[in-house]
Amino acid sequence: MAAARICYLDANGTTLMPQAVLDALLAWSNRGNPSAQYSSAVEVTKMMNAFRQSIAVESGFELTGPNAFAVVFTSGASESNCHIVTSAVRSYAASTGVLPHIITSAIEHNSLLECCRRLAAEKLCHLTVLPVGQFGENLGAVAASDLEAAIRSNTCLVTIMAANNETGILNNIRELARIAGRARVPFHSDAAQLFGKSAVRPTMLGIDAFSASFHLLHGPPGVGVLAIRRKLVSGYKLSPHICGDENDGLRGGTENVPGIGASYAAFRHTMTDRATKTARVQRLRDAIKSVLASRVPCFYLDEHPADSPPSIDGGITPPLPAQHHGSHDARVAIALSEKDNSPIIFWIAPQDSVRVLPNTLLLAVRRPGFCNRAARAALEARGVILSVGGACSSGSRVFAAMGVPHSLRSGILRISLADVTNAGDIKAFVSNFLAVIRSDECLLA
Repeated sequence: MAAARICYLDANGTTLMPQAVLDALLAWSNRGNPSAQYSSAVEVTKMMNAFRQSIAVESGFELTGPNAFAVVFTSGASESNCHIVTSAVRSYAASTGVLPHIITSAIEHNSLLECCRRLAAEKLCHLTVLPVGQFGENLGAVAASDLEAAIRSNTCLVTIMAANNETGILNNIRELARIAGRARVPFHSDAAQLFGKSAVRPTMLGIDAFSASFHLLHGPPGVGVLAIRRKLVSGYKLSPHICGDENDGLRGGTENVPGIGASYAAFRHTMTDRATKTARVQRLRDAIKSVLASRVPCFYLDEHPADSPPSIDGGITPPLPAQHHGSHDARVAIALSEKDNSPIIFWIAPQDSVRVLPNTLLLAVRRPGFCNRAARAALEARGVILSVGGACSSGSRVFAAMGVPHSLRSGILRISLADVTNAGDIKAFVSNFLAVIRSDECLLA
């Protein structure tokens, strides 16, 4: 009997490797040191250069010429993030003798935000952490006006992620990069969640550097990239995070040849017919929303009242004091949920779906006693894999920055689709999800 198919919906955490990528991982093993001169090593060098060229084509930059970029292979976006931040701080301080200033945001991946905070704590730089919107169309995103007001004469780097891994919400990177460029400040973006999930070319947005990880593109873990505009490298004299001759001296260490070879195979596979794949994934994501909305009361986060227990006293009493009272329909639904022990859903997203990654759906189930971890375990027992809101322990920080009410945070679940997700997966998810959130399996023990 064939094993039951696993419905895997955690692509923002990592993706699964298809057989062709597993084959490439083995095929590129035992090739020797890529810095050597024997034929198998020369073959590796050709492969890595071809991979760099492929990344350049798909990202919209050149490897030579006045606006050329360098493509540095790293162990992942986490290393790439730390590399650009620490290098910018050291280079600026060494060349100017002035304590540098970095600008980032409250929703960054831990690898970047904690690196910035440690440098600031060690008094190696000043740090500004920009807030994100808590309401309306700016929900979860950095405001251009906040960035403009934060830039100082000693700002050495602005680093703001393209898309958040928890929420899928997109920042307006083009506008933010324009503001930084006008102030002649380099702009870096953690593009790990955007890269390869859409037809958007990162450098066409006006950025000077970006980070990415190939385990999010159906490649193996442990391989990433830092793409840097060469003018930035020469102007800042960026020091390597790991010293050595490899990667043009920008990142030392013998290259992870099997991982890079498999990542190249995964990248070619992922970028083939990218626009078609993206549109298909978005249709599947939207189908989940439509079906759930036909079965359960569903609202957007803006419609949720501020934290305060609802009541039924011949009508609905709005919670006071509050930033906002929420919509009338949402308040009624919450009150009935409290009375009948039934679930309702809130989408943790702006209402304009264009502002969210096409593969991502973040929701919160509100029901008395609901526990997202219990729900996740119950779904996993049924063959459905998803996340409670992030695999990197930054979810609660991001949701707090967005102003998500405490009454929703224990109900947050993240559904993130991959290119291999199909209509059968969506059907399996919806039926099992509805069964779990209506049962006692999802309640606190």
